[in-house]
Amino acid sequence: MTEMEKRLFDKAVEEYSDMVTGLCLVRLGNRQDAEDCYQNVFLKLYRNMEMLLKEPEHLKAWLITVTVNECKNACRFRIRHKTEPLEAVSSFYEDEHDRQLMEQIMKMPSIYREAIYLHYYMGYSVTEVAKLTNSREGTVKSRLKRGRDLLKTMLTDEDEQEVLL
Repeated sequence: MTEMEKRLFDKAVEEYSDMVTGLCLVRLGNRQDAEDCYQNVFLKLYRNMEMLLKEPEHLKAWLITVTVNECKNACRFRIRHKTEPLEAVSSFYEDEHDRQLMEQIMKMPSIYREAIYLHYYMGYSVTEVAKLTNSREGTVKSRLKRGRDLLKTMLTDEDEQEVLL
């Protein structure tokens, strides 16, 4: 590895580390599996240095695609091998409000979690989320709507009927 490749790789890890970690946490629901996927994603980037050299403008989309695929592999592994969650995802967030919100999001079905995270946390448009998840735009819109409705229901205090947001 040349010095330039090392600098490019280090910069990519620094720039996209939180994004990959957050997506792994949202998809998998526990920190240990997320850390494993995170390592696999950046190992693949290390092995595919030409991505950094030839197509740096597509790096973010490439990393998201690889992250989603790694998470799918981890889920398949979990189905075949019994595992138990060891830690809540909420410890990743320092702010109490963010932690509580993420705890509720993590209780949602994964299809809603993923759409909400990519759209609201990562700032992708519906079209971009559809491309990244190999879904139709209408499907993404439905998942966002249903996810918001579910989240609102979860965050509504039944005694006071107030939204905690």
